[in-house]
Amino acid sequence: MLSRADPACRPAPGGERYVPGQALFWSLQKYVLIAVAFTSFFPILFRFQEHAVIIFSVLCVVMCGLQKVNPWIKNPVDLPLWLFIAWVLGTVPFATDTSYSFAEWKKFVAQVLVFYWALLVLHRRPRVDLPPQILWSTVLAGTVLALYALMGFVDRGGTWKDRYIRAYAFGSDYNWLSTYMVMTIPVLGSLAVMARSQWVRGTQYFALAITALAQLFSYTRGGWVGHVGQGVALTVLVGGRRVALVVLGILAMAGAGLLVASQAGLQKDTVDSTTIDTRLTVWGIGLREVTAHPLTGIGYGNDSFVKKFPQYSPQVQAPIPYRQQVIPAMHNAFLMVALGSGLPAFVFFVWIFIALVRRLIPLSETFSSEDAFTLLAGGIGLAVIGFGVRNVFDYMFMGSLAHVFWLLAAVGVTMTSPAWRRLVTEQEQQVRRETMPGAQASA
Repeated sequence: MLSRADPACRPAPGGERYVPGQALFWSLQKYVLIAVAFTSFFPILFRFQEHAVIIFSVLCVVMCGLQKVNPWIKNPVDLPLWLFIAWVLGTVPFATDTSYSFAEWKKFVAQVLVFYWALLVLHRRPRVDLPPQILWSTVLAGTVLALYALMGFVDRGGTWKDRYIRAYAFGSDYNWLSTYMVMTIPVLGSLAVMARSQWVRGTQYFALAITALAQLFSYTRGGWVGHVGQGVALTVLVGGRRVALVVLGILAMAGAGLLVASQAGLQKDTVDSTTIDTRLTVWGIGLREVTAHPLTGIGYGNDSFVKKFPQYSPQVQAPIPYRQQVIPAMHNAFLMVALGSGLPAFVFFVWIFIALVRRLIPLSETFSSEDAFTLLAGGIGLAVIGFGVRNVFDYMFMGSLAHVFWLLAAVGVTMTSPAWRRLVTEQEQQVRRETMPGAQASA
């Protein structure tokens, strides 16, 4: 066994132990993190991402053990997140299908692992350029996905007149595309505002146009409402309540214009209320069941509803006219949590979003292009708001969508961490000292 005195395993500054190859190891983690951010926009690669995150998380913990550092990075999401995880696990024995609910709980824990792994890598690799690199990887993937969706939309004969044909994400559908864009567009906007070079800013504005068109032609109203939430939040931060009211008025006029257009034969399917009505119906059923099981719920997971009520399965409802069918799920992530694991789980789940937004968008601060960290964190905060609103109308907290959410959350929490900023400052000062002529001569 190597001792502290051995050159192969000697003490490092700050009481840490030096391990051979540690710089290369954390550099490799950086590139894997960037790769996961990019590939998370392509659900077909989800299993590879999931396995990679688990393997590299274990390796990170082992390396931290060798270096004698704590792998746990404290953050404001810890308390509500772990209360949620513990409560959901405690309700699994009361589930309609315990094996299914336990499997869904494990999926959520695996998604959370992305958050803590990313936090650890960002703190063990404290470089000022790493968070923007991850965000660049995210928006690049989102733009590529948007281009793919638009080309498919045009190729299949999509039109601005109605939504019978929609833009689709690669390997998924319009719901996924819309949710990806809800998280991509505000981050892309913050990067564009921060850009100094005109050609870089022009490229980012072009990407904004592409992603906005993909969102528009996804014809997904839940995604559009997600952007409404982001727009209102942004106007409150930048211009105050009066500006927010003006924006709401403009949006209301746009909605009224859409209704008028439907009377002229345009976008009739877009304004059709069938999906709204069926959501209200299933929400009513779910809320009644929540009152019957307020603490333990009927089982965590999106399919627990149809397991509890098999009469609403697509097979049973096949002979019923489409407009009279009840959708076999809550189509609301927050209500799904309340129905599945009780009201305490619902409170903890909402608390996670509130804790993130409070950390990423402090009400005492305003956006400033002079502070890159605050600006980028604000863009991520808007992405969190939009993602939360989007999940009110569908259950989208799943798979690689959850990966993108947790990666953005980790980047935002890191950039707003005083400890991380201090590490970056110390690292930059050390580099400057090492590159000074006097230091080189003494060496």
